[in-house]
Amino acid sequence: MRISSEKTPEEAQNLKKAQYTPPLSTSTYHLSGLARDEIRATAKLQDLTEALSGALDVASRYLSSWEELEAAGVDAEGFASHPLHAYALTKHVSLGWPHVQASLRALSDRSQAIEFLLGRTRTRGVPTGEDLATVAGGLARLHDYYSLNLTALAHAQLVSAIDAHPVPARITPTALDLHRIGSAAVSHNVLNSGVDFLKAALDRWDGNASFVRSLDAFDAHVDLDDVMKTFKKATRIHDQLLEKKGSRSKLHSTHASPLNRTLARKRKYHKKEEVHLGKLGAEAQGMKQYLRLCRGEDLRPVDITSRLYCRYVTNGSPLYKIGPLRMEVQSLDPYVVTLEEVVTPSEAAALVRSSAGFLERSSTIRNNGGTLESFMRTSSTTWLPDNGHSLLSVLTHRIEQLIGVNARDGDGAEVFQVVNYGVGGHFSVHHDHVPLGLVKDRMLTFLMYLTDVPQGGRTVFPWVGAGVRPKRGSTLLWSNMNRAGVPDHRVQHGACPVLMGDKWVMNKWIYYGGQFRTLPCVPGDPSAPILRPLR
Repeated sequence: MRISSEKTPEEAQNLKKAQYTPPLSTSTYHLSGLARDEIRATAKLQDLTEALSGALDVASRYLSSWEELEAAGVDAEGFASHPLHAYALTKHVSLGWPHVQASLRALSDRSQAIEFLLGRTRTRGVPTGEDLATVAGGLARLHDYYSLNLTALAHAQLVSAIDAHPVPARITPTALDLHRIGSAAVSHNVLNSGVDFLKAALDRWDGNASFVRSLDAFDAHVDLDDVMKTFKKATRIHDQLLEKKGSRSKLHSTHASPLNRTLARKRKYHKKEEVHLGKLGAEAQGMKQYLRLCRGEDLRPVDITSRLYCRYVTNGSPLYKIGPLRMEVQSLDPYVVTLEEVVTPSEAAALVRSSAGFLERSSTIRNNGGTLESFMRTSSTTWLPDNGHSLLSVLTHRIEQLIGVNARDGDGAEVFQVVNYGVGGHFSVHHDHVPLGLVKDRMLTFLMYLTDVPQGGRTVFPWVGAGVRPKRGSTLLWSNMNRAGVPDHRVQHGACPVLMGDKWVMNKWIYYGGQFRTLPCVPGDPSAPILRPLR
């Protein structure tokens, strides 16, 4: 008999699964799972409703029969001594009670369904008000980045700045929905979206007709005065924030000009839009370029883009001798490339399936090594060691053969990071460099796309002026520092909001300290780039 309080690996795994709370608001995959679970739950609820309705009908008729006996004085002494009374009482019970029992038995047979429905808690995948606010905030972010046509949206058509072709929906948002999204936007300091959604709510407001839809049955009551007050407050905060902090940072966004006409006449709101490339600039400038790149622009002049090229590469590895990889150079300096078909479709699907049940809401790393959940990063993450799946050791070997590094987790690299994005899921501009010492610093980033993304979701580099659209199986590769270990801030990058689709990526970060046996020294040039052009 085992008397130790320590759990076996199997027990620990089962306990983790039992306690697992899916990150609904930051994972499109788990939102799809919510739809499947809701289909099952509502089928049980429909069956239970029919049983309850039948039981209620039987109980009502039985009680009505009893009320007639009560009116006849059934509680009086000697009531049953009268033959008509005795007949009526016997008829009431003998004919009625079997129906009551049958209806109660039907309810009793559904006890497991009731237990299932009662067991649907947050840990079993039921979203909370906080989840709703996060998803509403995601919609607000999509408008901020992609300028959704809110008139079309109010008529169940998704039209954006990156695709003018309408994508129809089967649900039409009401004024109440537009108000909720606008309010969520204001609470997250996405003031331009907040003002626009609240204005759309006012334009669509039609009195009581806004509340007749079944989806609004459990929503809080909001009247036209409430919407108007929220709109006026948002407008005031919008202009105050724009005047004080400018139009955009990692923590806020507004329109480029004030809503107040007098303020809008100021000269500073009529300056020509500029582009700064090749070195780290101000955060506000980087965020503006990030936004433009997310919309599909390339900010570089022709004399730079004309020197980019594509070719097939083996990089001298026997592994790729027969099947070289198609490489496309996205930037020559800093060196950023994409490689196609690094991961096969079946491998990508297997990695998604195996990691989905372990996703947790993503956080950002602080300078002290701690973590923080933030609106600047809305996705879900899990970490997989090389021995966590048979495919991962294979992928590690491919990476090592392709770029000539030690990519084993522990000494040469971090464990694999798998990320799934939610509604409007993104990761604002950041650098993969972690200032915790060179040994475990992220020298190279090997970012693999596990799914295609129909709209949005690009990976962009504001100070390079370029971006890449996700393509299943392809990899994006760049260096985060030079050979002396100095970070290259030009490769700050961001994951643009996902407009349509389910975006999955997997990262492998190569450690600086684990490469002393694999990367040759470059005498006299400590600032030389780590990555040499692949051949």
